[in-house]
Amino acid sequence: MTDFGLKDPFVGIMKGIIRSQCSQALLLDLTHQIPPQDISTAAFYLMVSFSYFPGRSLFMVVVDPGVGSDRKIIWARSKQYQFLAPDNGILSWVEVASPQEKFEEVRQVENQKLFIHPISSTFHGRDIFSPVAGALLKGLSPKALGPLQKDYKRVPFPEPKQVLNRASGRVIGVDRFGNVITNLTDRHVALNTVFYLKGRMVAGLKPAYSSVKEGEALALIGSFHFVELSVRNGSFAEMFGVRVGDPIEAILV
Repeated sequence: MTDFGLKDPFVGIMKGIIRSQCSQALLLDLTHQIPPQDISTAAFYLMVSFSYFPGRSLFMVVVDPGVGSDRKIIWARSKQYQFLAPDNGILSWVEVASPQEKFEEVRQVENQKLFIHPISSTFHGRDIFSPVAGALLKGLSPKALGPLQKDYKRVPFPEPKQVLNRASGRVIGVDRFGNVITNLTDRHVALNTVFYLKGRMVAGLKPAYSSVKEGEALALIGSFHFVELSVRNGSFAEMFGVRVGDPIEAILV
């Protein structure tokens, strides 16, 4: 998963390096359309996606606004999965999604022998992440990556605040259809909940997009199991100028 897009050769180069290291590696693209430098969206999409992959999968996540700085690169292992990412909080919500996937081992990646030299200050995806991923897939012991890392960056998941019949949350994602994904779940809402976002009121939860007329706004529990605000055959985010981080109020009436 990256924020590189597919217009440039960056993703293809990284795949080429991994396959050069381990010709039998099966490479799957989660997404390369993360908004540039958007660590929060990357953390969210990883959170809602990783558990659908086969056990022992290695997730290489390169959304790295600190590339070229003194930020660290870490490898983490949970019960079933491995993760390779910059130490910028991007792995923080994996344990939120599945507490049983708590990281059992975290290492700082610092073995220079594994990297491609000279190391670019702008493309660590090519020079560090990809050769390290290839080596791991080929059977390299994680101990060869570097020392154990106990203190790595964690960004708390933005849990909604609930007082009596009111839940206060925020937008944590906007998909390509313009559906606005919030951090509210079915624990915070009911069928007769009224939502307020960017001056717009949306009343009640609907079971599907087809429950309203074309162009009409609605709220529903989306496929990621969070409350989404949508417009049938339209973009809620574009229509109402919604962005990640915007607050939302849900009131049970």
